[in-house]
Amino acid sequence: MSLSYRKINAVLQLKLRLMLSNMSVLFPPIFSIVFVIAMGNLMPEVDAGEAGAPFSTSGFLLSFGLIFNIAIAGISMSSSPIAEEKEKHTLRVLMTSSVKGAEYFIGSMIPILFILVLTNLLLLPASGVSFEDIPVPTYLAITTLCSLISILIGYIIGVYSKNQAQASLISTPILLMLTSTPVLKAFDENLARFLDYSYGGVLSNLSDSLAAGGGYEWNLTDASVLFVWLAAALTIFIYIYKKNGLDNG
Repeated sequence: MSLSYRKINAVLQLKLRLMLSNMSVLFPPIFSIVFVIAMGNLMPEVDAGEAGAPFSTSGFLLSFGLIFNIAIAGISMSSSPIAEEKEKHTLRVLMTSSVKGAEYFIGSMIPILFILVLTNLLLLPASGVSFEDIPVPTYLAITTLCSLISILIGYIIGVYSKNQAQASLISTPILLMLTSTPVLKAFDENLARFLDYSYGGVLSNLSDSLAAGGGYEWNLTDASVLFVWLAAALTIFIYIYKKNGLDNG
């Protein structure tokens, strides 16, 4: 299947203009930074293990900020526009035009991914973690993979839903589960082992390690978890949009 970079760029510019003209779409990533800064000023500075503390302040803030940005922002920014276009019957018209499905979704994904990656970087100083003390390439690789997974989950919800209200309803339990990951991992050891097999759990492990001194290293478990989630999300998304008759090659 050949793709037209001109058409991808056209979709990208259209989506970027729509996003910049609708600040409500950009609210979740902005709020994640503001929340982390605000909580950082309110919470006492605690190191992991200090006085029996299950987590460090900076690790908790970074973990919560990343999951809030990647889960809530990533899923809502990708699901809501597609559900809206589907509700207004503009998505099917576009999919039956000269723009191929892959071109549309790639063009739509790029501005969302850029915003998520930029926010992930800004969350480091916001949470009190220094760039000089962490392996930035590893941080970018893991957070970008998790962002892609969230975008694909958002695409699945958007294509499956009949309208924005249904998309919001389906998203809610998923978002609650993901945003609860840092707290659940910190206070329940048995549940923490289970959550390690979610991409939210990998993000939480990364944040804790970075806040403890930047000692995180890639391991087979985390890498396998991310690639399984990515492959599963991509497979389900392709199946869903083909089933909904949106595949025009």
